[in-house]
Amino acid sequence: MPKAKLNTHLVSHVSCPEGKRKETFFDTVTKGLSLEVRVSGGKTYYLRYSDVRSKTRYMKLADASDVSLTEARKLCEQARNKIAMGKDPISEKAVKRNVPTFRAFVQERYLPYVKTYKASWKTDETLLRVHLIPAFGSKHLDEITKDDVIKFRQAALRTDAKPGSINRRLILLRYIFNLAVRDWEVPGVPSNPTNGVALLPENNKKERYITEDELKRLYDAVKRSKNVMLRYILPLLVVTGARRGEVLNAKWEDIDLDRRMWRIPKAKSGQARYIPLGENALRVLDTVQGISRSDYPFGNPKTGKPYRHLYSAWHVARERAGLPEVRMHDLRHSFASFLINEGRGIYEVQKLLGHTQIKTTQRYAHLTQKTLLEAADAGTASLTAIFNP
Repeated sequence: MPKAKLNTHLVSHVSCPEGKRKETFFDTVTKGLSLEVRVSGGKTYYLRYSDVRSKTRYMKLADASDVSLTEARKLCEQARNKIAMGKDPISEKAVKRNVPTFRAFVQERYLPYVKTYKASWKTDETLLRVHLIPAFGSKHLDEITKDDVIKFRQAALRTDAKPGSINRRLILLRYIFNLAVRDWEVPGVPSNPTNGVALLPENNKKERYITEDELKRLYDAVKRSKNVMLRYILPLLVVTGARRGEVLNAKWEDIDLDRRMWRIPKAKSGQARYIPLGENALRVLDTVQGISRSDYPFGNPKTGKPYRHLYSAWHVARERAGLPEVRMHDLRHSFASFLINEGRGIYEVQKLLGHTQIKTTQRYAHLTQKTLLEAADAGTASLTAIFNP
């Protein structure tokens, strides 16, 4: 392994000695710098150094045809400075090479993980497939920057997407990177690029509460539906506050009519929760017990399996009732409203709805004008004599 004072003329004219496949010339000026010359005529600059275990290693700096000798010396010095600071350039390169693309990380790690505990993982899958993967899929995790996230948010705004919809995409992206950086410590991913990217203000949150009169009209329309189970599904949604998916996927084995308790094995939170069954709920279940022909109380009579969706039947019924804007989830809001207006406490409502945070329940704590007027009259009744003209 000959030593030589590398210079521009030598680099340009040196050739591989006859009988050898390659020869390496070690520079006497810049420590660690070497030039490999191959029989093919190719020439490459390398850095020779000792790693933390005193093992000799060679790191490719650049092809001699791509950089000048002066530039090669600078690259060599920069790499040696890193080594002096305790960093291993080859290990860093290996780590960087193994950083997955966003698409690969989502498909191989994120989705398999959330499917084990997250009831709404299909929503995540849709947001990823439609929005996040098209924007970030081909980029490696360490290549996605805060600026990329901001541009993604701005591009979504230009499509007239609602702030709430955009925020759901950002929240999902933030969660994925939190798992990669904080929880799983994926090598080569230094930080979460969503940090410091604010969510958009949402002024479009409108909770729809149905009145008893509207509920009667809706139920009359539902009873005329071609979907024979909808007339039982709707009442149970109203009198329990359960989510649509919880009712559709309910199993008889999880319903204890004697103890008046319904167990949801895997609620939205990922944990089991229990719904007390009031008289109205028991009446619905008792009726459907004579109709159901499967393990699912509200299963499709033709298949015995849960309905995958009810949109068509529901839409026809709400249109027929003159309530085209009412969503099935609004029945859950209304359940909370009925309880609050009957004087039940916010913590009772929180427990019945299965909310983990009281602020979520407070959004549904709607008081009717009638209830507010009664409260105002009751609270100031003792003052009547004072202000009686």
